[in-house]
Amino acid sequence: MKHSLRLHHTLILAGMLAFITLSLFLIITFGLEPYAVLNKRKDVKDAVALITAYVDSGSDTTKQRLNALAARDNLGIGIYDLSSFLPSSVYSSNYNLDTVTSRFRSYMMGEQIVADEIFERTDDYVLYRIFDNRMSGDQIECMGLYKRNAYFITTSIAGVQESVNITGQFLLMVGGAGLVIGAVLIYFLSKRFTGPIISLAKLSQQISDLDFSGEYQGREENEIGTLGKNMNRMSERLSAAIGKLQQANAQLEKDIAEKTRIDENRRELIANISHELKTPIALIQGYSEGLKDGIADGDKENMDYYCDVIVDEAGKMNHLVKSLLALDEIESGIAKPEMERFNLADVIRGVAQSSALLIKDKAVETVLHVPEELSVEADEFLIEEVLQNLLSNACHYVSDPGTITVRAQITPAGMANVAIHNTGDEIPEEALARLWEKFYKVDKARTRSYGGSGIGLSIVKGIIARHDGSCGVRNTGDGVEFWFEIRALPDRSDAAERTLT
Repeated sequence: MKHSLRLHHTLILAGMLAFITLSLFLIITFGLEPYAVLNKRKDVKDAVALITAYVDSGSDTTKQRLNALAARDNLGIGIYDLSSFLPSSVYSSNYNLDTVTSRFRSYMMGEQIVADEIFERTDDYVLYRIFDNRMSGDQIECMGLYKRNAYFITTSIAGVQESVNITGQFLLMVGGAGLVIGAVLIYFLSKRFTGPIISLAKLSQQISDLDFSGEYQGREENEIGTLGKNMNRMSERLSAAIGKLQQANAQLEKDIAEKTRIDENRRELIANISHELKTPIALIQGYSEGLKDGIADGDKENMDYYCDVIVDEAGKMNHLVKSLLALDEIESGIAKPEMERFNLADVIRGVAQSSALLIKDKAVETVLHVPEELSVEADEFLIEEVLQNLLSNACHYVSDPGTITVRAQITPAGMANVAIHNTGDEIPEEALARLWEKFYKVDKARTRSYGGSGIGLSIVKGIIARHDGSCGVRNTGDGVEFWFEIRALPDRSDAAERTLT
């Protein structure tokens, strides 16, 4: 682009130089001589006017003017008196009777002039162009008669023709050299003109590619400089406008993605709730219809069994609804934590003591690695619910025989870390990330067997998030460990261990 523009610019200007040179050559070659002849004809006619004035007056003043005209315009003038038998010279400039050509004698004798070109022929004179062998060149001559006086005017145009030839040759040489030198100079000097244009072209290409990092650096105080400043301003405004559009588009994409996620979650929630309620409702309906139909009439044991099933399934439904309501309050922010200072170690020991009832029929040992004092500022009721859910989950999935280990400590970052580990089967790696989703169950059959709804871990995650903490799960090789962290208060105490069996 850069070289093509400079070359194009050079060729245009070189072509203009060549055109001007050629035009001058043609004008000089074909126009200078006719123009010179035209001026010579005018000079000759001016001389004719002075000759008639001189013949009429014979004054010295007119003669001086005639001399001046002859000298200025290089005219040969002769005036002859024809009143006597032999013509006598009245006035002569460069010519006399001895140098009068045969054409003048023939004219005075009344013969026609044979010339190369007759310009004018009147009753008083004839003005013509002729080649003179004696002068070896073209002459413009005029012969005329006035009051018994004959006059002869001649001037050479051979010098004009020679000048035309020399000038034409000189112009071709000078013009050719000037054309070459001018083209070279134009090519190198045109960079000052084409450079800014090339810069603007590159800048416009960047802008068209939505790259607004470029900037026109020129400082010309002309139209190109103004164009560069305007392009810089346009680039800045486009960059800002497109940036805003991109931000708006990104936000719109996020909103659409969020709306899609919410819709998917809503559909999934409805499907999960329907699935969770379908079984207890079917059982309640079936056993209620059995009681209505009198299947257990007279049999107290069957009657109690049917009623126990109905009560148990109704309890599961009630627990599911309460869990959903609690999770909704936590996620929506309705249930705001009531922050207070308490000893987390005491809460851990209390929850572990109550959870021991869930494993009373198993050969499971519960080990606590908990300090005597672990002060935190949190909602004690909600943190207790977190511990209950995690310990309940560990109790239901611990191996038999097995061990449940609870560890509590303060991390270097000042966080209270609580980890609950149970021996037993590990969780498939692909399922670890989904454990916190509502209604997600790795083993649906086992979950239902102890009344789990798949919401407990979602509640744990929601509560910890409301406390600006974190939680997670990992496989340990011999089991599974769930953990959470919340902000601890500065004071600490030495660790103590208690073992519950």
